[in-house]
Parts: sequence; structure tokens; C-alpha cells
Amino acid sequence: MSAITLSADANRLTLADVRRVWQQPVRMLLDDATMQKLADGAGFVAAALERHEPVYGINTGFGALAKEAIAEHDLVQLQNNLLLSHSAGTGEYLDDAIVRLILVLKIINLAQGYSGVSPSLVQALCALLEHEIYPCIPSKGSVGAS
Repeated sequence: MSAITLSADANRLTLADVRRVWQQPVRMLLDDATMQKLADGAGFVAAALERHEPVYGINTGFGALAKEAIAEHDLVQLQNNLLLSHSAGTGEYLDDAIVRLILVLKIINLAQGYSGVSPSLVQALCALLEHEIYPCIPSKGSVGAS
């Protein structure tokens, strides 16, 4: 079965699309407008950091520690700690069909441009889908973050 192609535009996703993602491999298209939204979002975050403004979860703590500034020399460690704190899980790995759905929904969410992620990150997620390289996601205890 050949891969289907979907737009990363959230307004275009239908229930029929979701059903097809469940059934077969998929490619996601990032059009010029989507790439611009991603670049604008990433640029907004970069500009705020250049002005030394607090950006939640990037140069501040999380949750109750959101008002705590993180020293510049600790920013990489903060991001590493965030990844490690969300990488816990147990149980059987989710089926490829479920992981495909998760990736498609994550791409569509990030493609809105509000998370401030780089266009290259979203392109990398699209490449995982296109090449059918699915992360191993435990079925229990995994935690997500935007």
C-alpha cells in the first residue's frame, strides 16, 4: 500500500484522513505558508531571548518555578533535564498505527507556529513519517509536553 499525502493545515484534517493514517503510511506536506509560520514563531522566541526576556521553559523554570530565571550557562542542561523527565514509560510499545497518528497530530499542532520550534524540527518529524521510522513509545506512563 503506498503512502498517502496530507497537508499540515489543521483546518484540512478530516476524520477520513485520520482513518487513513491509521491504515497506511503517510507523508506530511509543509507548504510555504506553514514554513513561514514556523520561522516566525522560532524568530519570536529567538528575539525574546536576545532581549533577555523570560521565555517559559526555555530560560525559566516550569510550573511553580516559572518565575525563576535560569542562568544562561544552565540553559542546555535545563532542556536536557526536560527531555529526561518526560522519557519515562512502561509497558508494551504502541502499535505503529497509533504512533503514526501521534506524529501526524504533533506535526499539525507544531505547524501552527505557536510553539516557537524551528522549521527543521517539524521537517525532521515529517521525515520520520515519510521513511516509516516510528519512535518506540511505551503504552503506560509516558508524559507529554507541548
